[in-house]
Amino acid sequence: MKKNKRINARATEKEYMRILLKAKKSKLSMSDYIVLSALGEEIIVIEELKDVVHNIAKIGNNLNQLTVLAHTDKIKVIDLKGFKEALNDMWKILDELTKKKGKRK
Repeated sequence: MKKNKRINARATEKEYMRILLKAKKSKLSMSDYIVLSALGEEIIVIEELKDVVHNIAKIGNNLNQLTVLAHTDKIKVIDLKGFKEALNDMWKILDELTKKKGKRK
């Protein structure tokens, strides 16, 4: 959706810096952060997600490599038990992180 309306607001230097830091921390533009906040949207930043996302990407990469080997007939059987356990571990970590974040409100 095209954003074609402008909203002007005044803030002290301290307020401006706090909003700017929160927007950067949430990886949103200042405009998006202010609009979402004004509309009552909850903006949750979970710092630990970077490690979880990295681990999930590694799992996906390994699974992709096994798929390529299976398609080229270099392997016949793939035991996915380890992948399932690793993904379950990641889900548990994500669940814990979101529960912790919800309690800090």
